[in-house]
Amino acid sequence: MRPLITLLVTLAPLLARAQSPTETCVEVKTQREDGAAIRALVMTEVDRFPTHRSAEADCGSFLRVEIIDLSGATYVTGRINTQVPHREPVTEDLAGAIERMLRVVLHNDPVRLRGPRSENFLKKGLRALKHGSTLFGAEAYGTMALLDGELATLSGVAATVRREAGAWHLAARIAFAHRISDPPPGDLTLTGRVGFGLQALFFFDPLADTAFYWGLELGMDHQRMSGPAPNYGEGVDDDFSKTGLGLGGRIGVEFFRTTTGRLDLFTQLTLPIFATHDDEGGVADTWLPGLSVGAGLWF
Repeated sequence: MRPLITLLVTLAPLLARAQSPTETCVEVKTQREDGAAIRALVMTEVDRFPTHRSAEADCGSFLRVEIIDLSGATYVTGRINTQVPHREPVTEDLAGAIERMLRVVLHNDPVRLRGPRSENFLKKGLRALKHGSTLFGAEAYGTMALLDGELATLSGVAATVRREAGAWHLAARIAFAHRISDPPPGDLTLTGRVGFGLQALFFFDPLADTAFYWGLELGMDHQRMSGPAPNYGEGVDDDFSKTGLGLGGRIGVEFFRTTTGRLDLFTQLTLPIFATHDDEGGVADTWLPGLSVGAGLWF
């Protein structure tokens, strides 16, 4: 019994320290004249959270809040230590936007997540995904493939929704590419390509305004072709399409990441896990990887 009591007495200060609020220094950046009042408001809101307490010195965490007025709209951006900034629009009142921002930012404070309160990698990832930001993107791109020794090109558009989880982003993307001109008769031609995939992207510097990234994709690849069908007779053309699983790789660079609109320049490789073979008409018998280059906007 005595060793147990001794152990509890030894651990009591450590447990109290782990559960005590984290002393947090607050910095507010704004061009408004009432900047001091806004800082006082932020500190008051911080003190409402049981996990943090505003302080002027000897801080365990550092919170930076920025008030941005842009084209008649106001945004509140907050960052705790080295975490990815979180942005909230001011829809009704500034205090409400600050409270919503702090609810996400303070909950993901790495100082609070370390040590006795830390969780395993999977739980941390799920927590970051739950409290991350959702982005919507539109892309324009050109894609090319080598078909019967000739370069086939298509123009395409894509729509993407993405969820941020620190340096990792999870996304769902649907893309549609089509040949602008009519296919020439008598030649095998790629006329369309549609893809749907789930992506995992990793940003090398998630806090930077400009960041490089790479990622992998798994999804469906649909190919449509037009050309001679020798099994149907000489001089007969036919259309043929094939759908199957595809793997992809993507690299790119993203600009203006700390604003409400981002620019994405990317290159993406598609590797179908199937052969495009027409048993009936004999239109095609090939394996068709694709390479795309394009640009996208994120909001």
